[in-house]
Amino acid sequence: MGWETSYVRDQDVVLSVYTGAISPDEFQAAVMSATSMARQNGTRKYLTDCSGLAGGPSIVDLYNMAKLLEATGLDRGTCEAIVLPQLNAAADEIRFWETTCRNRGYAVQVFDTLAKATAWLAGH
Repeated sequence: MGWETSYVRDQDVVLSVYTGAISPDEFQAAVMSATSMARQNGTRKYLTDCSGLAGGPSIVDLYNMAKLLEATGLDRGTCEAIVLPQLNAAADEIRFWETTCRNRGYAVQVFDTLAKATAWLAGH
């Protein structure tokens, strides 16, 4: 259904919120928007709220996006806290994203609540 990305100045974080089901093209647009916004604001912190996500890109799409981010030189100091979706199938895909990003040296962690995700990100 959609995504929205904004910069939260008082937390120095790029916030992305996903709702409904998103296509691979929407996912790519959302990630590119978030990384561009982070560079413009000089932050390496991302808060991704997937609690309303019903479905999204395949594992292959997620793998390819992580590979693209690495190839474009995404800073290894990047931190992303992700709030898991309520649906288990979508949660499995988010956990794959966490793993593939960690394998590339990025600090990515999944959480079951926004409060836990925000607290972890504040410590990085």
